Amino acid sequence: MHVRYAGMAAVALATGILVACGGNSGSTDSSSAVASSSASSASSSLTVASSTCPAISLSGTDAQTLTGAATPLQTALYGIRDYSAPVLVSGLHDPKNYLKAPVLPTWQFATSDPTGGALSALECDVAPDTGWHSYTRTSGTASTITHGKVVVTGGRNATRDHIYTVYNGQQLVAAINAAGLAPKIIRVVGHIDMRWRNNNTIFEEYTSYLDQKMGGSISIPSNTTLVGINDASGNPARITGTTILIGGELTNGGSDPQVDFENWIKAGKDGDQYPTWTRNVIIRNLRIDTPWDVNPEDSANAYADGVTISRTQNLWVDHISISDGDTPDSLASDTRHDGAIDIVRGSDYVTLSNSYIEKHHKTTLVGNGDSGRAWSDQGRLHTTFTGMWWAGTSSRLPLIRFGQAHLFNNYIEGSTTTSNADLKYESGTDVRYMSNVILESNYYSFTGLKPKEVCGKLVSGGTTKSALGYRSLGTHLFISDKDDNGKAWATVFTGPISIDLSCASETLAAPATADAWLPPYSYTAVSADVAYATIRANSGPGKIGLFNTAGTNRDSVYNSTSSSSSSSVASSVSSSAASSAASSTSSASSSTSSSTSSSASSGSTLSTSWSETFDSATDATLFTTSYASLPSDASKPAYIKVSGTATVSSGVLTLTGGRLVIGALASDTSTNATTASSTPGGIFNVIGKSCSLVINASAAGTGTGNFQVYVDNNTTSSSASPHGSGSRVFAAPATNIVAGTTNINWTLNDAAWSGSTGSFIMLRTESSTSVFINSFTFSCS
Repeated sequence: MHVRYAGMAAVALATGILVACGGNSGSTDSSSAVASSSASSASSSLTVASSTCPAISLSGTDAQTLTGAATPLQTALYGIRDYSAPVLVSGLHDPKNYLKAPVLPTWQFATSDPTGGALSALECDVAPDTGWHSYTRTSGTASTITHGKVVVTGGRNATRDHIYTVYNGQQLVAAINAAGLAPKIIRVVGHIDMRWRNNNTIFEEYTSYLDQKMGGSISIPSNTTLVGINDASGNPARITGTTILIGGELTNGGSDPQVDFENWIKAGKDGDQYPTWTRNVIIRNLRIDTPWDVNPEDSANAYADGVTISRTQNLWVDHISISDGDTPDSLASDTRHDGAIDIVRGSDYVTLSNSYIEKHHKTTLVGNGDSGRAWSDQGRLHTTFTGMWWAGTSSRLPLIRFGQAHLFNNYIEGSTTTSNADLKYESGTDVRYMSNVILESNYYSFTGLKPKEVCGKLVSGGTTKSALGYRSLGTHLFISDKDDNGKAWATVFTGPISIDLSCASETLAAPATADAWLPPYSYTAVSADVAYATIRANSGPGKIGLFNTAGTNRDSVYNSTSSSSSSSVASSVSSSAASSAASSTSSASSSTSSSTSSSASSGSTLSTSWSETFDSATDATLFTTSYASLPSDASKPAYIKVSGTATVSSGVLTLTGGRLVIGALASDTSTNATTASSTPGGIFNVIGKSCSLVINASAAGTGTGNFQVYVDNNTTSSSASPHGSGSRVFAAPATNIVAGTTNINWTLNDAAWSGSTGSFIMLRTESSTSVFINSFTFSCS
């Protein structure tokens, strides 16, 4: 038997780095004796590599050559706890608002390296050329800049004694301090949180804003590659409760960073040589939980970000994930998180790629001020976002000031109607002061948002916010649960539709001729539907490096539902034609699903997913209880063929002009045909849930008819169900079910539904139409 059940509880695939938008490296009361002892102990136990990365030829100037006097070491006292009591700081951080993190994660500490210390492409890759990170300023003022190409190498040039494997926060700090500005590769194994010490044996919560700001932050210097190592099951390394700072805004002998910088420029010196920069950094394959701010600035503003990028150039951040994890803001009456990952204070030439950000409110700033930051930001903040997946994020996707930002081939998933405040979508890309933005070929999947409402919601700002310009290129795709007239999406459309995001009505206008620009780097923007499929299977950590799970679709924690008073349905489909990705998906499903069955009584519903591989099924056994029975009633088969042809050969189900019922509380359909007022019931909890059917097909569907998915309907009439026409939750040409993985997503809301016996689903192909299914997984949350 190959029916498997796996828990469907939403899991936050989060990652956490803590940093503050408002913080500079400064002094604070600290216990240097304690810190020195910890650092010394950790340093003595550092594990270094037995080999180095192989030599390669570069296609341009090594960004390491841009480091030196202009890139001083900025580690300061970061990573050193002072255990101070809460105090007011400049009228902020009221001690009465101190609150420990109310929930702690399940720790994933490790004591051994599953790779045996072997270096791979994960550690040794240089950054690709696609993105602003691969350029540097060669000449010009803020309005007449020319860019030259560089290769971001991070720490790949490290000598053997500067390649470290670390298992705890003290070792991470020790590795940074030991290597300084020299090229270094730091491999994180297991789980790091600066609240733990003594080899992760003693946990101590941050005691104050100052304790968290310095003791809970780690500063990454120039010429660094920081990567997470997957465990043998493909789980990436994780960082929780800890700030990662990349760069900082420093003074240069004076007391005010702005005054010192402006004096430098007045003296005729090059701003790129001002000695405060951090350059040539690569961050990859880390799961990051944004830190809980124990003592925020005030009720509306936290200090702690996930990642803060300040005065940094030539940075590539790739295959990470960030979310609020186990401690969303809803656990407090005030704000406990600031940005997820912010790019601020004159940073330049930065790319974020192939990463997953979820369950967070203020997601990303590019520039943290208007005219008051012109001294540092004008002519800088060149950024690229590609392969990004934002799910259940509230705003700032990103919010952009000053920069030339290019966002292409990204996926944005949200709901404007969910009652879950931690996941509710408010706004997307925000084109602000002096920014110049290009959006190109992105995919948007929503509930609650109508096509006519996309301008102002998916993109906003423009001339009323003093932007220099905005352009929409390529074709963006959009899918929701309702059309402009409030009708269920699946009754009007067969999938996503193209939308016009030029949005002139929202004062979003193209730049003047003098301000028009195109990315200097070579890139290929694929169609939005191809981007969608690729991102779902390959974004975030755990998808690269040894033991990776690339090709296996990531589960979004986005599990909100609409609150419609009538029956409504949202469905979407995306396909990947890559057979290798399909194989990965099938294999991962087989290895990770539980084989235990439910002990629910007849008529109860599963809170688990349902997976099938058909690899031991035959024509004679598939529709019998000996192959698969209901977990709630062993006398009833899991699968019922209603009509047409359904055959199995070599693990492939061929459904031709047929109807296949899954999980119905019936022995057959002769006396259990559904009507507008009756259904035999089923084992699934579907109504009001966000549901996903992932099909792995051996070949593309054939014929001229449709492939359809129904809920609580085993007939050919879409109205022969208590849900009426809403029972057909998906319909598309069978040829859309291509070789590889196809994802079908929907939400069926029916406030009038009073059924207490659960639901079933039915797969249908119309006459002379076939689909060829290797496996499928069905889940709702």
